[in-house]
Amino acid sequence: KTASFYKGQWSFVEDVGVRENIAYQMQYLEFMVYLYNDYQVYLTVESLLCKDIMIAVGGIVEAALFDGIESARKKLGLKMETRTDFTVLLGQAYNEYGLLNRDLWHFFHDLRKVRNNIHLRAADFKEHTAYTIEQANECLGKLEEFREELVSE
Repeated sequence: KTASFYKGQWSFVEDVGVRENIAYQMQYLEFMVYLYNDYQVYLTVESLLCKDIMIAVGGIVEAALFDGIESARKKLGLKMETRTDFTVLLGQAYNEYGLLNRDLWHFFHDLRKVRNNIHLRAADFKEHTAYTIEQANECLGKLEEFREELVSE
């Protein structure tokens, strides 16, 4: 789909730059899904492709939450900190601004931990078996649930 399509889907994101970046990430997600479906990927490549899908979903959620909280704070006459940790954003989105339901809050908190694995860790962590298509599909489903929840507000 075009970036314009995704910009329309995420039109509730007030910051135009953030909305555009989300749209481009959505295009990249779509590309990765097609890549997975159209090519026979397996073992390490499959695991790492699933990891990239999950990381992209986490980045999109983080950007949308930052924008949502920033917009809510502006309405209250408060400024947004320029750098806010994903953990803090998740807590504020759930506890203070009602941007997440409990299930999504827990899910994205766990996804945040996965996203932290972008740094190659100790030898006992096996990247080639760490991520599955089921996890990636669940992330894509939760991303759509998250988007639909924000649209309805």
